[in-house]
Amino acid sequence: MVTRQDPDDTPTNASRRGLFRALGRGVQGAIVQEYGRLVNANRPLGAVEETLFQRLCNHCGNCVSACPQQVLVMTDTGPVMDLTLDYCTLCTDCITACPSKALNRLAQLDTGWRPKISNSCNARAMGNCEECADDCPIGVITIEPDKLPMISDACHGCGACVSSCYIGALMMTPAEVFQRTL
Repeated sequence: MVTRQDPDDTPTNASRRGLFRALGRGVQGAIVQEYGRLVNANRPLGAVEETLFQRLCNHCGNCVSACPQQVLVMTDTGPVMDLTLDYCTLCTDCITACPSKALNRLAQLDTGWRPKISNSCNARAMGNCEECADDCPIGVITIEPDKLPMISDACHGCGACVSSCYIGALMMTPAEVFQRTL
């Protein structure tokens, strides 16, 4: 067995078994990063890592056509998720429609977005609103009197809470930005 040092100081197993183990991971191995799974926040559900996505996606538009919520839009760089007018139900129809496997079930079923709540939220300002918590399909939003709603780590970023907020106090931000601002 030969172990060599990569430029980033991470030892790499260069044995035959290590090679086959790496090849066996395939697309899933490309998704796993040093800090856990990173999700493409701008891409459709099930998108692989961005560099690999750009190589695999053929811009056929099947995922956009298959989306029942119509939250996918085709751009010059391929399909993107737009949660401004509706939310993602995580139905996986876009994944099923993708012939190139740029979208696949090996990636996390997470949109990569998280709601950010502004101080104008009625739950905090007036204590009389629970729309976002009521409409959250997985119940990860809790509301305490005179505080901003709390969103647990189990949030998958569907955007239903944003659609339900009648004063626009919620907006979606990429998950890694959300994690850094907590």
